[in-house]
Amino acid sequence: MIKFRAMISSAKIQFYSSMGRSMFKFCVIVQPFLMGLFLGMIYVNSSDLDFTTYALIGSGVSTFWSSICFSSASDIQRERWYGTLENIYVAPIGFTWIIFGKIIGNSIAGVLSILISFTTVFIVYRRPLVVEYPFYFIISILMLIICFMVVGFFMASFFTLSRNSRILMNFLEYPIFILCGFLFPIDLLPKYLQWLSYLFAPTWAMKFVRFSVTGKGSLWSLVILIVITSALFLLAQLVYKEIDKKCRIDATLGVY
Repeated sequence: MIKFRAMISSAKIQFYSSMGRSMFKFCVIVQPFLMGLFLGMIYVNSSDLDFTTYALIGSGVSTFWSSICFSSASDIQRERWYGTLENIYVAPIGFTWIIFGKIIGNSIAGVLSILISFTTVFIVYRRPLVVEYPFYFIISILMLIICFMVVGFFMASFFTLSRNSRILMNFLEYPIFILCGFLFPIDLLPKYLQWLSYLFAPTWAMKFVRFSVTGKGSLWSLVILIVITSALFLLAQLVYKEIDKKCRIDATLGVY
């Protein structure tokens, strides 16, 4: 119970501190507005289903992913610069609970970016939100958020090893846009990239979103999403234990 309260407190502090930074405000407020406008221009002459999937949902998901990458990398690096990463790492409450709280805080801000992109596209282009299965659509958005949080936790474990994690963030952010079908169908990718994309949990999250919107596909996308996300969470726990040992032996959590 104490650890859970600490995680919630970490989430609250992270949300307010993140929203106080201009760069994060850009990611959460300005970027979804611009993404909604640009993707709306691209899909304005497409069917309502494609417009809903890639202009409405794709713009929000893309900016949400950016906020997760930003939180996983920049927050680790910021704590390192402030000289507090070592203190957080050895806190009695546990490093994983604090970091997961940070990711939850930024995920709440990420949900705000989804709402902004939805509102922007709807007001500017006056296209309806066409959803075949409303119940599955709600479940798909919730699973998408959980999936991104787990991926962010997995990345945060690796980012503790890097003294410049923002470089890794930039390396991961945009390829995921392409590989996981946020902006266009992965069927347009070469075959070898399609097979690669199936290894990533966000791909299956987007497949389930498209199933709820278009009715095309099956519930197997949800099953596979749950399996991969659960496996990734367990893997993140194992990776963290190994990284924890390495960081304590090498003493690499400081700035120098």
